[in-house]
Amino acid sequence: MVMDSVGRRKLRYGSSDMGIATRLIECQIAGVVLLLLFCLARPAYAQFEGNISRWTDQDALDTPPAGSILFTGSSGVRRWEQLALDFADYEVIQRGFGGSQFEDLTEVVDDIVLPYNPSAIVVWAGTNDIANGESGTEVFADYQQFVNLVRAAQPDVDIFYLGIMPTPGRQANQPDETVANSAIANQAASDPKLHYVDLPAAFATLNPYNNAAFTSQFVDSIHLNRRGYEFWTSIIRPSIEAVIAPNKIFAANPNTLQPGSRILFDFGPSNSQDGDHTLGADANNNYWNNWHQAVGGVAVTAGEHLGDLIDDQGTPTGIDLTITGGFSANGKLNGGLLSPSANLLGDFAVASATQDYFFSTADDQPEGGSDDNGGGFMLDGLDPNMIYDFRFFGSRNSFSTRITEYLVTGSNSAVATLRTSGWNIGSNGTYDGNDDEFAYVTGIRPDQYGQIFVDLTLVQGEFAYINAMEVTARSFQADFNEDGTVDGQDLGDWESEFGTLGTAAHSDGDTNGDRDVDGYDFLNWQRQLGSAPSISVTAIELPECSTGISAIVGVLTLSFTARTSHQAKHED
Repeated sequence: MVMDSVGRRKLRYGSSDMGIATRLIECQIAGVVLLLLFCLARPAYAQFEGNISRWTDQDALDTPPAGSILFTGSSGVRRWEQLALDFADYEVIQRGFGGSQFEDLTEVVDDIVLPYNPSAIVVWAGTNDIANGESGTEVFADYQQFVNLVRAAQPDVDIFYLGIMPTPGRQANQPDETVANSAIANQAASDPKLHYVDLPAAFATLNPYNNAAFTSQFVDSIHLNRRGYEFWTSIIRPSIEAVIAPNKIFAANPNTLQPGSRILFDFGPSNSQDGDHTLGADANNNYWNNWHQAVGGVAVTAGEHLGDLIDDQGTPTGIDLTITGGFSANGKLNGGLLSPSANLLGDFAVASATQDYFFSTADDQPEGGSDDNGGGFMLDGLDPNMIYDFRFFGSRNSFSTRITEYLVTGSNSAVATLRTSGWNIGSNGTYDGNDDEFAYVTGIRPDQYGQIFVDLTLVQGEFAYINAMEVTARSFQADFNEDGTVDGQDLGDWESEFGTLGTAAHSDGDTNGDRDVDGYDFLNWQRQLGSAPSISVTAIELPECSTGISAIVGVLTLSFTARTSHQAKHED
């Protein structure tokens, strides 16, 4: 080593040193080239790595059932919030990543397609490819590549291709869309395992592109609204049913919630800057479920899932939660309730649960909120022979009025709204966030497969919120006094509270969780009485006609009228 004229160190290489240096430089250049080639060869991992890795990490913890129908592709699949509900009698896996193209999907076949060993694959891809300059012929070639990759590992799987339909903002792409659709449809016509779903023909009946019947199916220039997805489902589902019969089989969950037990859930991120998990027993000795490790501002995508939720005593329940409509997450630095009061919120007054939240921007309105984050989830592993009460807490400190709707659907449905934000709405008259109110949705019965779906919709303002949730199980059997038998004492309980509307509890004679005591509940008592092994009708001491039987007969008609007044909140 020598010094140059200004005193800087100067390296002097001998011939061997120069050779080593040259090789080092060559290696560095080669490494950069390989890195560039890797990035170019794996476009999905460059743009969608977060989505893909979250799915695969969660799959490793909670494996989806083999033989499911896999829905995959771009935002049409990702934004299909009702997918799991529309196919409630099928095992489905939702793996849509918005903005993706066919080549992105082929790059992740080994990650989010083949590992599921699906019975069928439903593909929505190609529309973004054409919008980004590909020809219809190139899309067809990409489709063939995808099919060949799948068939190399699973040759017998059925593949459904959803034809590229017209959209208000992509009229100029129709010629290439037609080329791609026609080529794929022709190949499917000669292959019994390939299926073309003719969405373009169905949407053509709506007279695109400026007809109101057509534009009313979209929330923006390229994405469907809920009405549009209903139309989609009316076309796609029969096509699948013609090939794959409903494949969901209910299996009783031995660990599910028992009557009176509940689940508590803390929604939000877990980086210390934005939010914290609620770990271990809280100050009330309750245990909470928490979402996976997440950073504030990062999206939670449809298809993400958390298995085997615990009850409030920390016992695993075998109940799973799956995201059906995406959320974003935030909290501490963005208006979460940092100091909840036990006097106002009871056992929800746990700072780690109230200070962070999931939020949605969906309102299903053209030019309204962004429906990119639909805001919804599904619970499964529930007992169809019980009913469930939901308590939702949402809060964000903002002077802007924001109201969230919570729609809960099983074999029946009910809805509630909550003002989460607004000028001086707090209990002290100065705080601009909700600190003392809940939204209650009660009496929800799971569908026959033990599933309940929750959907958040933005009613007013910019965002819809969910910070925390309680789910409580209770019996809807006619054993109102819970002594283990359905008998005359239970009939007496029903009779004494008959006519109560909107406030009844199970112990009052409400069998179906609609909070009314009416003729429906008597019929349920009657049916369960006949099936009780230790009870017979003749052994029951019935009430006097003047006070009981005549009322029962009359109410079987009158209760229908009473029921009608509550249809807005409880739809069977």
